[in-house]
Amino acid sequence: MWKGVRMPTFLDTALDAGEVDGGDVDVGSDQALADLARDHELLRRRAEGLLLQSLIRIDRRGLYRANGYTDVAAWGRGELRWEPVEARSRRGLTKLAQQVPEIVDRLLAGRLGVAQAHLLGRLFSAPRVGRHVPEFIDSFLHFAAEMSYHHFEHYCRSWRLLMDQDGTLPNRAGRHASLAFTDTEYRLTIVGPAIDGAAWQAELQRLERIEFEHDWQVTKQQHGEAVCHDLLPRTNAQRRYDALQQLVAGSSTGGASTVVNIVADLPTWLHQLDRISGIPGAAPQFEPFGPARGRSHTIDGTQVHPRDVVLASLAHHVRCIVTDGTGRPVAMTSKQRLFTGPLADAIRLTSITCTHPGCLAPVSTAQLDHLVPHSRGGPTSAVNGGPACDLHNPWRYATGVRTRLRDDGVWISEHPDGTRIAPPD
Repeated sequence: MWKGVRMPTFLDTALDAGEVDGGDVDVGSDQALADLARDHELLRRRAEGLLLQSLIRIDRRGLYRANGYTDVAAWGRGELRWEPVEARSRRGLTKLAQQVPEIVDRLLAGRLGVAQAHLLGRLFSAPRVGRHVPEFIDSFLHFAAEMSYHHFEHYCRSWRLLMDQDGTLPNRAGRHASLAFTDTEYRLTIVGPAIDGAAWQAELQRLERIEFEHDWQVTKQQHGEAVCHDLLPRTNAQRRYDALQQLVAGSSTGGASTVVNIVADLPTWLHQLDRISGIPGAAPQFEPFGPARGRSHTIDGTQVHPRDVVLASLAHHVRCIVTDGTGRPVAMTSKQRLFTGPLADAIRLTSITCTHPGCLAPVSTAQLDHLVPHSRGGPTSAVNGGPACDLHNPWRYATGVRTRLRDDGVWISEHPDGTRIAPPD
């Protein structure tokens, strides 16, 4: 199959110019090394764009049929040894790019990441939802360049769930648990709706923190100021197992449960309430990004079906924070009533993780601090607050880095001279 195939011209040129190097070369300054890595990433994106151009031609001509393949995904798995998820992503991306040629242009220009392009390909292949992707493609491409992959994926998954909320009711028959034993071990498997898992996760995280504090205090008594994570008697996984044992014991004895915060937008919440009440109506349409986007997830970003959110909030199993069309919280359920007014968790609603680019620390464990320091006249209010993990919060103040939330919902981090950390593609 490789007969007559040659490397793309831009790669030939880059190799001849010494821009692509496979060995350990002297690149001079730290900035030169960072620039070299960026150049290599651009080459990867351009190579993906050239591959996508070829796949479009192969798809249009049906060339994959010659060797018995059903589509470009099967052809790629067989002929190019693609991994299955990669193959499905490129199949959807090939179809989407034929409707939106700008995707190829952005890859060739290095302005669209490969992972983000593949995510759009999978989203375009989603039943009932994919056909709407071209309608919002400008937003998808803009925020793919602005956001980290983690946040971009979260927004895409959230949009997919909400756009398809009437077509994918939770499978009640899908709840099951199994317990299997070997000679010395057991394996527990539980499958159920995300709303139940969110409650387990919140309580498990609370118990894990208790187990960690116990280990830390014991180790500190033994080693004094030399205490560190490497000296702790248990690993994170071992503490998690012991916390799970405590969780099961607490559940069986009726122990107190941890509050689970679920975020939902008002149109989604009301639509699902109507459906539960037997009132027909079409699901609302949503922008995939920005303050007016739909929401149906835990405060850390775990997607939850909107129907489960309403049922759980009515049954007082969770605390449901309801947002309006601007993304601001307007109401919150509790065991007693639905009330309006300022909410203690308003700051945490602005992100699902620490606001430093690329940091995956969940917002539920983040510190909440002033964006403009109090010592510099910054007010103590939701508009001047932002979540940051225990690493990036003190680092930000030590380095003078400023963080701010744009009107479109994107967090920006800037050095004192105004240069942006992780600028858009």
